[in-house]
Formats: sequence, structure tokens, C-alpha cells
Amino acid sequence: MPEPAPPARNPTDPSRTGRPSALPYEEVTEPGYPASYTTGLRIEPTGDGAVLTGTCPRCHCTTVYTWTRSVVRAAPRAGRAGGAGPGVVPVPVLCVCTTEHPGRPGDEEGCGAYWNILLERERR
Repeated sequence: MPEPAPPARNPTDPSRTGRPSALPYEEVTEPGYPASYTTGLRIEPTGDGAVLTGTCPRCHCTTVYTWTRSVVRAAPRAGRAGGAGPGVVPVPVLCVCTTEHPGRPGDEEGCGAYWNILLERERR
């Protein structure tokens, strides 16, 4: 009897199942990460930024990332950060899942993946 094909990469979210992920920690980004992350992304505005809840495009774990606008003192100039225009803010995002990833330094969270997304500013 032939062996079954291995399952797709992380078909279930290890952060929900309580199982550690076999995916090792690696600080890495890929061009497709932003599009994958923003599919199904939930954004909860806060007084000084937003809480972004989505799925890490690398390890497929749920990740809740808090972005704070006050860290940046000035708005980005138009044309920077991938063509962000007026009313658009580039936001660096890191996987901060709670799943164990082999080789992760003790002072880090997540699987090591990072990416940038663009958020529209709230109009007041």
C-alpha cells in the first residue's frame, strides 16, 4: 500500500490545537506575505494605532499584532514605503504567535516571519 501524501503545510493552526509547530524559527520575509496576511485580516482601531488579528503567512498560526502610531513622529512622505500615498500608512508586522518554533531565541515571539502592509488612516 503506498504511503499517503504528507499534509499541506500546517493545515491546522498549531496555536489553536496546542501542538508545537515543526517549522523552525527563521527571520524571513517573502513577497507574497502581505497579500496572504491581509486576506481575512481583522483590524480594530485603538486610540493610537490598531490591533491586527490575522494568520501568519509562514507558519499559519493566528497572530495578534498591536501597532502603535506614536512610535513614528512624522507621517511618511508620499512615494516612500512601496508607493504609500496620502492617507496611507506603511505598517511593519511581525509574527507574534504563541506556538513553539524550534530554535526561537528566548526573548523573541512568533516564527520569525515579518512583512509590511499599508493601512488607510481613519478619516475624522
